[in-house]
Amino acid sequence: MPAVTESAAPAASSATVRRPWRLLTCLILAVVAGLGLGHFALTGDRTPDTTLDAAARPGVDATKASGTEAAIAKLQAQLRELPDEPRLLTRLGLAHLARARETADPTRYARAEEALARANRLAPGDAGTLTGLGALALARHDFGEALTLAGKALDAAPEANDALAVLADAEVELGRYDAATATVQALVDRKPALASLSRVSYLRELHGDHDGAVATMEQAATAGTDSPAERAAVRTLLGDLHLAAADLPRAEAAYTTALREAGGPHPPAEIGLARVAAARGDLAAAAARLRDVTARRPEAASVALLGDVEAALGNRAEAARQYGLVRAIEALNRANGVAVDLELARFEADHARDPGGDPGGAVALARMAARARPTVFGEDTLGWALRQAGKPAEALPHARAATRLGTLDALLWYHRAAIEADLGRGADAREHLATAFRLNPHLTVRDLPAATRLAERLGLRLAGRRGARIPGGTR
Repeated sequence: MPAVTESAAPAASSATVRRPWRLLTCLILAVVAGLGLGHFALTGDRTPDTTLDAAARPGVDATKASGTEAAIAKLQAQLRELPDEPRLLTRLGLAHLARARETADPTRYARAEEALARANRLAPGDAGTLTGLGALALARHDFGEALTLAGKALDAAPEANDALAVLADAEVELGRYDAATATVQALVDRKPALASLSRVSYLRELHGDHDGAVATMEQAATAGTDSPAERAAVRTLLGDLHLAAADLPRAEAAYTTALREAGGPHPPAEIGLARVAAARGDLAAAAARLRDVTARRPEAASVALLGDVEAALGNRAEAARQYGLVRAIEALNRANGVAVDLELARFEADHARDPGGDPGGAVALARMAARARPTVFGEDTLGWALRQAGKPAEALPHARAATRLGTLDALLWYHRAAIEADLGRGADAREHLATAFRLNPHLTVRDLPAATRLAERLGLRLAGRRGARIPGGTR
């Protein structure tokens, strides 16, 4: 298959996405994490008019309003004068979507949908509005709808880069990696900038090219943008890459830079710093930071992490409270149109063997998620749920599928090793558990104790911090 290149980008002579194995995989953190929409936050659309002065409105102190809230207030004032102006409605919808990302408030999605749908009725087929609706579909994890809307937007305006970015993200989350590679290549060819380079980095990460992923994300970080939020987001993603490779000093530096770029609180970077502290064994510092972040912005992934840290500290009752909050958050997300099967299945699979766990429910959720999002992470979640439910033979094909790209994610390889050990496949389990510890000896707060016990049982000596590319280990 053709590689994604950045031949038009500065200093990109060595920038190729190597694809040594057949494709499949997904991003974790979904608009994110995501994705939590993670990489989806970099679709190229920006909060409209964030530099405008906030218009006066009841209950809002314009001097304290965020840039996005100021934009929303300004747009609402303009719409009172021009209630049927579709461009204003589209910008209002995008502003609500941006605010949902900033606050983790899923009720904002309904407001975004209302504005964007009205704009679409007033001016059917407008590429900008369709792209906004596609970004909303990504945020709600409705990737099939996002794919359709991005296609319509590109039919209306083939030169629309933002629509192309939405298309690429939808293709990744639907497991259409060949198509995603071609789409990202087109995006890079048009504009080798932050949005396109960050996607090249992610494709490299998925295909086991850690050094290439870091190099391209560094290019994305220096590509230039006037948005502090975008600069902070890219630095945070760079920190995530370093953390996944157990390079704690570089991860910490990247997250610290992200906070400086943001000019204030930036929860993803703060959570990254908490994960660094946990990896170093400073659970008290990790818990303190996470308590602060989740009090301001309670997202399921960060609340679950806080629960795991509290459990590791021996605070069982507090851990249980956090886990209950995870389920409540996901119920709120679902009530606001967000598909959370994969995220909730991951959580329930992790906790299936805890007191009160529901292994069967985790498997059911994971099956639905894997059908909707046939990615390596969907395969991993289903395999892990089946293993936790005592079905390792059924789990193994999914664990193999989850690692077939050679993705350098230690948890994928640990899960595969645990399943193989359950089946008495000791040699395979030792090989793949060694891979997991070579990639990231810290794993996660929750998984490290069990993984260490498994290593002892298998007679595996744990040494080294990370390895190079996994040779052929995708079969």
